[in-house]
Amino acid sequence: MVELKRKLGFWQAYATATGLVVAGSTMVTLGNSMGLVGPAFIVSTFLAMVISIIIALSYAELASILPGAGMIGDYTSVAMGKFMSIIAVLSGYFVLVATVGAAETLTASFATQTLFPDINTTLIAIILLTCFLIVNLLGVEIFGSIQVVLTLGIMITLSVLGLLGAFDMFTTTERIDTIFNPSGWSTVFQSLAMGIWLFIGIEFVVPMVEEVKNPNKNIPRAMIFGLLSIFVADMLFGQAIIHYIDPSILANSGTPQIDGAGAMLGDFGTTMMIIVTILAAASSINSNFAAVPRMFYGLARDGLLPQIFSYLHPKYRTPWVSIITVYVLFSLPLFIFQIGASTLNILVLSACTTWLISYIIAQIDVMILRKRYKYLERPFQSPFYPYTQIIGIVACIYMIFTIHPDLAVKIQIYTIAGSFLIGICSYAFIWLKYKQQPLFEPVPIEEKTQKVSVEEEFHDEFLLDHDVKGI
Repeated sequence: MVELKRKLGFWQAYATATGLVVAGSTMVTLGNSMGLVGPAFIVSTFLAMVISIIIALSYAELASILPGAGMIGDYTSVAMGKFMSIIAVLSGYFVLVATVGAAETLTASFATQTLFPDINTTLIAIILLTCFLIVNLLGVEIFGSIQVVLTLGIMITLSVLGLLGAFDMFTTTERIDTIFNPSGWSTVFQSLAMGIWLFIGIEFVVPMVEEVKNPNKNIPRAMIFGLLSIFVADMLFGQAIIHYIDPSILANSGTPQIDGAGAMLGDFGTTMMIIVTILAAASSINSNFAAVPRMFYGLARDGLLPQIFSYLHPKYRTPWVSIITVYVLFSLPLFIFQIGASTLNILVLSACTTWLISYIIAQIDVMILRKRYKYLERPFQSPFYPYTQIIGIVACIYMIFTIHPDLAVKIQIYTIAGSFLIGICSYAFIWLKYKQQPLFEPVPIEEKTQKVSVEEEFHDEFLLDHDVKGI
């Protein structure tokens, strides 16, 4: 049996963890939120970061005891059974690919169109998707090298632009005296969902645990360092631009990050932020191609998706069918929908809603497995159990109910998210009944750990038989 390669170090793990998070859509959310909430959005963002750290620690513990590429699917099948396992994976990650994925490619295309007005945005989006399809088909080591360059480039550029604005260096307009909390504390605390979108997806490194060196240390370190560095870079930039442009422009713009950088640093700021937006969208697309197919691979390996999704290419040892499926899911909306700024925000928050449900399931997984397998060795343990998990669950529920202040928009978000959840639940029920598998009977953890050992055995034989160099 062919197994995934273990080739990624800390920096590749860090780049994967932050690669999806630092996305084109988060650039837009950051700018809009700074305009809506004001400088006090730093409080919302800090609280969201703390919640994200709590969630990341739970994922790190789960990954340390069940290090499979199925990630949340593996954990949940052992904790709550196969029905909830399918719900956990598809609600978090299938919905993301089917909604925000296409929007991310168009974010890069629209930024490119700012530089080249006559360019075809759909064509650029397809070319970008195809490039990353090829990169990820050829192997994760290539992916890791590209991801490090993309992620570090984005983080450094955002921080430098923020510092230039903070110290009023090379700016082209006068600083504006901005009230710290113009909308009141109620708005600040109702903006947690917008704050969490700046960090959501940090766990995308976990499905690659079978490919990361020393994962019990590198995975949690990569996630925590990623969250801290994202907070610093985003707040440096956000707190800078809010002092050089009317907040109402930021709140209502489709490209607030570009507008803010342009107001602060002129043409230089505009050009740099266009480049950052393109890189951020590319980084997000690349991370999606790397992580989501491995979740599909894990589900298929356990019989929860059709077996074809578990196919690994014998030479490159990457899940080709799952990667190509993600490519198709990314591409289809480009030809079906007209995605504008308002549509993007609704799609983002719809994906955020179902993603938070997946986060809730992960916290419950930790609590169930702590009780059911009390004496199981855990190379990494989430601290302050069970208080961190309880806080994480309550926070996620709160953010779902406060997903948007406007009732009409909230109804649209719930309609889209609810439709996806109904479809996913229907698939899970029908598929498991067809396969004659129990819905809610937990899978014995021994079955999962034995599967990992057997795969490693087969992999050693594969290396010997084919004279493949060690991992």
